[in-house]
Amino acid sequence: MISLKAGLSWLIGLVLLAMLLINLTIQLMHAGPRVRAEAGSNLRLAREFVLTTIASIPSNANPAPALRQLYANLGRLRHVDITILERGEAPPAQWSQPERLLADNPPAWFVRLVDVPPPRVVIVPIRAHERDYGSVAIVSNPLDELEEIWSDMTWLASISLVVTLAIIVLVLLLVRYSLAPFEALQACLADLEARKSGIRIAPQGATEFRDISNALNSLAATLDRVRQENRDLVNELIEIQDSERKDIARDLHDEAGPCLFSIRAAAASLQEAVAQSPADPERLRQISTIMDRAGEALQSLFRGLLGRLRPTGLSELGLEAALKNLFASWSLGHPEVDLRLSCPHDLSSLDETTALTAYRVVQESVTNVFRHANASWARVSAEFGCDMIGEMGESETEDAPTLIIVVEDNGVGIAEEHRSGMGLLGMRERVQGLGGRMKVERGVAGGTRVIVSLPIRDEDEADRE
Repeated sequence: MISLKAGLSWLIGLVLLAMLLINLTIQLMHAGPRVRAEAGSNLRLAREFVLTTIASIPSNANPAPALRQLYANLGRLRHVDITILERGEAPPAQWSQPERLLADNPPAWFVRLVDVPPPRVVIVPIRAHERDYGSVAIVSNPLDELEEIWSDMTWLASISLVVTLAIIVLVLLLVRYSLAPFEALQACLADLEARKSGIRIAPQGATEFRDISNALNSLAATLDRVRQENRDLVNELIEIQDSERKDIARDLHDEAGPCLFSIRAAAASLQEAVAQSPADPERLRQISTIMDRAGEALQSLFRGLLGRLRPTGLSELGLEAALKNLFASWSLGHPEVDLRLSCPHDLSSLDETTALTAYRVVQESVTNVFRHANASWARVSAEFGCDMIGEMGESETEDAPTLIIVVEDNGVGIAEEHRSGMGLLGMRERVQGLGGRMKVERGVAGGTRVIVSLPIRDEDEADRE
C-alpha cells in the first residue's frame, strides 16, 4: 500500500505526462503536412523572386551587378538551398535524395518518424538581354522547418517537465501540511490504546480533520467517564461486599453465638440430668425444648443469610417463584405500595445466569421505588418478546427472542438530567455483560419506567458460560 502523498504525486505526474504526450502526438501528426506545405510555399516564393528580379533588370543596364545582388539575396532565403549552375550544367542527382539533408539536429529517428518528403529541385534559367547567364537551382530543405518543429517540441517537453516537477513538489508540500493533523490523531489513538486519561486533541487543519478531532475528543471523554464509572462501581462493590461481610459477621456473632452457647449449655445440662439417678423427665423435656428453640433460631438465621447471598428457590423453582417470594416479603415490609407482578410466560427454561440477572434487576428497580419514587403503586412484568428498546429508537429491532422486563411506577419520576447511581450502574453492567440493553425513562403518565432486554441463550452457550 502506497501513502496518500505518493498516490497523489503519481496521479498528478501521470496526468501531466499524459497531457504532454497528447500535445507531442498532435504536433507530430501535424509535422509532416506542415513541412510539405512550408517546402512548397518556399519553392514558389523563391522562383517568383528570381523571375521578378530578372524581369526588373533594365534592358540598357549591365546585368552583372543585379545578378550578384540576386545571388546574395537568394543566399539569405530560408528553407531552401540555392546553387548557381553554369550554362549547360545539370543539377546532381543526389540533390533530390533525403539522405543528403540528414543531420544530427533533428535526429535521424525523428526525421524518419515524421516521414519528411524528399527534397524538390526547381531550375530557373537566368536570361538577361537575350543572353544566357546560366541557371539557379532551388532545392527545398524540409529539415529547416523540421528543426523548428523539433526545437518547439523539445522546449515544450522541457517546460512541461519543469512544470510537472514544480507541481509535484507543491502538491507534496500541500499534502504534507494538510495531513499534519494525522500525526496528532495517531498519537491520540496510541494514548487511548495505552489507556491514558485526559487525552484531548486541538482541532486543526481542514474541516474533515476538525470533525474527526471533535469526534475523537468526544470518544476520549466518554472513555474517561466510563473508566471513572467503572472505578466508582468497583469501589462501591467493594464497599458493599465489606458491608455485607460485616453484617454477616455481626449476625453470626450476635445471633448465632448466643444460640450456640445455649445449645452447649443445654448439652451440659443434659449430661448432668442423664447422670442423675433416677433421671427427671420434666428436666429433660425443658432441656430439649431449649435446644430445639436454639436450633430453630440458627436455622432461621442461616435461611436469612442464604437468602441475602442468593435468591431463595431461584435454582429449584425458577425465576417466577423467586420473584413471587420476593414480592411477598416486600408486601409485608411496605404495605403502602401496591405491588403487582405479571409473568404471562413460563420462565423456568431460562438459564441460571439470565434468571439471576433478571432477579437482580427487579430487586434493584423496586428497591429504588421504595427509596426514591414516593409511589403508591409499582408494576413489574417479565415476558418473552422482541427487543422493545430497539422499537423505541435506540437500536434496530431484533428478531431474536429476548426476555423483556418492565418496571414502572407512578412516583415523582426520574429527572431530565440525572446521574446514574451505583445501583443503576450495577444493573447496567449486569445487563450489558449478557449482551442485553437497558433504558431508564419517564413514564407517559409520570413516574419512572425501566426497560431491560436480555437475550435468550441456548443451552450450549449457557454451559460454556
